[in-house]
Amino acid sequence: MALLNFQGHLKMLRVHDVGTKFGPPTDQIDVEVVFTLDTRPTNAFGFTLRSDSNGPAHRGMLALLQSGFDHNWLVSTDAEVPTGKNNGVSIRVWLSK
Repeated sequence: MALLNFQGHLKMLRVHDVGTKFGPPTDQIDVEVVFTLDTRPTNAFGFTLRSDSNGPAHRGMLALLQSGFDHNWLVSTDAEVPTGKNNGVSIRVWLSK
């Protein structure tokens, strides 16, 4: 699995229930927040919103994505995408104007 950087404007931002996952059976990510970027139309990225040690950071990441969506700012993410897959788990999100 590689940690890769992606940038673009948000095309989709989705939040759903724990355990419902995202993607086809062979390329699923077990996350609650999912987003896509205009520069990577076949990729989806996401992260959890669970009550664990990552909870505060992930809630902050969601807030950044919401602002990025509202203002059409450039979104960057570092995501772990398994080799040969399109969907990955984001470990970092940041915005640029």
